[in-house]
Amino acid sequence: MVKNRQHIELNGKTIIEKLQVLPPLRQSPVFQNEACFLYFSEGGSQISAPTEQVQINEGESVLLKCGTYFADLIENSQTGICEVFVVHFFPEILQQIFHEEVEVFQKNSTSNQYTYRISQKNVIDHFIQSLDFYFENPKMASQEILYLKVKELVLLLLQTEAAASIMDLYSHLFTPQKASISEVMATHLFSNLTLEQLASLAGQSLSTFKREFKKHFGDSPANYIRNKRMAKAADLLAYSSYSINEISFQIGYEDSSYFSRAFQQKFEVLPSDYRKSHQQKEI
Repeated sequence: MVKNRQHIELNGKTIIEKLQVLPPLRQSPVFQNEACFLYFSEGGSQISAPTEQVQINEGESVLLKCGTYFADLIENSQTGICEVFVVHFFPEILQQIFHEEVEVFQKNSTSNQYTYRISQKNVIDHFIQSLDFYFENPKMASQEILYLKVKELVLLLLQTEAAASIMDLYSHLFTPQKASISEVMATHLFSNLTLEQLASLAGQSLSTFKREFKKHFGDSPANYIRNKRMAKAADLLAYSSYSINEISFQIGYEDSSYFSRAFQQKFEVLPSDYRKSHQQKEI
């Protein structure tokens, strides 16, 4: 649940946001024609991109290129909230800020990354503190100042140790990249994502995703995912010391009772009995 949202607009677009959220909450932002910078001042997030999963903790930040994402927000253990600052990068605004310089950011790139973690904490901390002033004094956020703040952030990112990655990101920041079904599944086979969400990460409708999936894997998505997850669960039960709850979570099921039913349907035995039978074979 979103507890509080403050935002500042530039040229009719939301350019900076400050959100306070009460987790658990899964956000599903789609940055179709923009890129986005996130800074978590409280709590954090597990972000699922088409071909990546990245954990962002409190006090950390991440740069996301245009695309579809799912963010599972994590609360601060003391306050119970997740607070995140968001800066949106729109191509037309960057063009106005950098004029001819923006062409440097639009060169061809071979990178397939969607997410870029920013590790220079102190530099970013000071920038975020400066943004807080304008949320407290919104009348001071003139167009000129907002242009300067966006430019400041871009230049700060280029001064971090991740400068090479940032330059690479900007070179294809606004070039939409479509992940293949095989790439999405290689990343998210054991993620707790629905078929609709997997289809979104692949940039397809659910019906198209199901049809193309069957062509590629020779099976329906639901059946393929279930079989792969059950096979991994069987290995973990036989050869690891993880609890059944832990195994359920590792293979993408939050509900361990649902996992137990699915496992019994597949192997005609409960997970606990399956583990016992394999332990007895080893004795």
